[in-house]
Amino acid sequence: METFPPIAELLPHRGPSVLLDAVVEDSLDEIRARVRIGPHHPYHEQGLGVPVWVGIELMAQAIAAHAGLNARRSQTPPKKGMLLGTRRFEASTAYFAEGAELEVEARREFGGDGEIAACACRILSGGETLATATIIIVEIPEDKLP
Repeated sequence: METFPPIAELLPHRGPSVLLDAVVEDSLDEIRARVRIGPHHPYHEQGLGVPVWVGIELMAQAIAAHAGLNARRSQTPPKKGMLLGTRRFEASTAYFAEGAELEVEARREFGGDGEIAACACRILSGGETLATATIIIVEIPEDKLP
C-alpha cells in the first residue's frame, strides 16, 4: 500500500483552509482523498453537518493534491492553479452528515499540464454517491504569471 505525504504538503492552502484529511489513492489521471465531517470542519453547522456546496471546494482540493503529487514525482515545483468553473453539480443531499467519512474522487477527462482541463468528480460516503460535478481548472506555469 502506497503512503502519501500529509495533505497540507500538497496544497497551497494553509490552516483551516485545508479541507481534506488525506490522499487515499493516486494514479496518473485520478485521485481519491478522504475527509471526515465533524465539528472541527470550518464549514460545520451544529446539528446539520457541512453544506453540500462545500463539495465543490473539496473536489478542487483533490485536484490540487493530485497536481502536487504529480509535481513531486517529476521533481518540479507545483504550478499555480485556479478553479475556473463547475458544470453539472448535482447532489442528493443538502448537507454532508456529521460523522460521515467522505471519499472525494477526481479524474481528468481532458486537458494537460499548463492548460485548461476538466475533471469528473464525485463525493461518496459508504459507497453512496452524494455529489457529482465536472470541475474546470487551469494550471499556470510560474513564468506565465503576471
